[in-house]
Amino acid sequence: MKKLRVFLILSIVLCLTRSVQAQSIPTCTFEADGSIVCTVGGGGGGEDGGDPGSEPVACTPGATHQETLYRPETSLGAGQCSVWENRVEDCTHVILFGTSMGVADCPQQVIVPPHPCTRFSVGNGSITCEALDWNLSARVRFPEIFLDVRPYPATLVRWPTAVRNGGMPESTGSGTRDYLPLGGGSPDQPSEGDWRNLRLTLTLRPAGSLLVTLPYVRDLRLPVQGDSGTPTLFEWEVPSHPSVGANLLAGSVSGLEELPGDMPLFTGNGRAPYKLYWELRYFVYTAITECVAGPGDNGRYNCNSGRGHRVVVGYRWRLNASGGEIPPYAVQGLPASAAADTNGDGVLDAYWDRNLTLRRMDDNNRVDNPQYQRSWNWGGMIYWAVREGQGQIGWPGQ
Repeated sequence: MKKLRVFLILSIVLCLTRSVQAQSIPTCTFEADGSIVCTVGGGGGGEDGGDPGSEPVACTPGATHQETLYRPETSLGAGQCSVWENRVEDCTHVILFGTSMGVADCPQQVIVPPHPCTRFSVGNGSITCEALDWNLSARVRFPEIFLDVRPYPATLVRWPTAVRNGGMPESTGSGTRDYLPLGGGSPDQPSEGDWRNLRLTLTLRPAGSLLVTLPYVRDLRLPVQGDSGTPTLFEWEVPSHPSVGANLLAGSVSGLEELPGDMPLFTGNGRAPYKLYWELRYFVYTAITECVAGPGDNGRYNCNSGRGHRVVVGYRWRLNASGGEIPPYAVQGLPASAAADTNGDGVLDAYWDRNLTLRRMDDNNRVDNPQYQRSWNWGGMIYWAVREGQGQIGWPGQ
């Protein structure tokens, strides 16, 4: 690794500056409403990625640790990253603050892939890519992901408690434009180089397991099981009580009217990593040429080994398509809490989806039993009441 070159960085967020050509690709940014927005610029001429990290470990609410994060930056040169030392909360994995340590070799060669967006808007709910010069925009919402739970919203100490990844679907969103007169024509009288039927599509695909973090319970990494899969079992060792950090009361949380209002709750969270992909498809009005014998009007030969010249015999609409991935470090203004490092190499490579819906299971692991059926969605938060088990007297430490 090269010696760190310490310098002042005014923003943690990577800002990319790129000249985008007519057939270049989307630009993305983070918005406060919870969405990623990509914009296509230009206008000149014509399965599961595997579980991240190591074995799950227990976490203590409020405890923190240091993490080193490498951010590839095109302004620094190929293979160079800015280096950050971040203070991260153990249970929530939220970055509390970060300190710039300078510049070093990236842990691996990271190339910012081309994309057509000239502006992004990214938030917890969706991603929008805008192509300003072409007046083309696409928005994709983070899909609803499912955590099936039992018993819920309250369980007992040392009682078999069940959770299951009920599904992590893909989601797509598209934007279209009927016509782009890059060659100077019109829909009724097209000219060579004109575009039509432009479609920009954004797709969010799962890139790992559902990560569930609960106080006094090991981090759970749950692969997709679906509505009929076998849940993962665990046991709470302590009841939810203010003395162990359960300071939130059920009465303050919307949707928990089944519980006494003064019942304390444990607070956890759930999220899943997703990767963002783009595809741009359009038709270009293209000349059809043939090689005929003899020189052209200018007296020159340009085909058939210098014995002929090319002439236009017609025109056709030719399909063009391109696409690729848009990693988090290519998105301007992306909050650190929205980006994920799925393989622990210090490079942000996915987006956290927190559109988490909890679905209550019955004793047969079904979520469609009318007697038990109910769901909750708090934007990735998980609230759980734990009562004392039979035979347990007193609270921890008493």
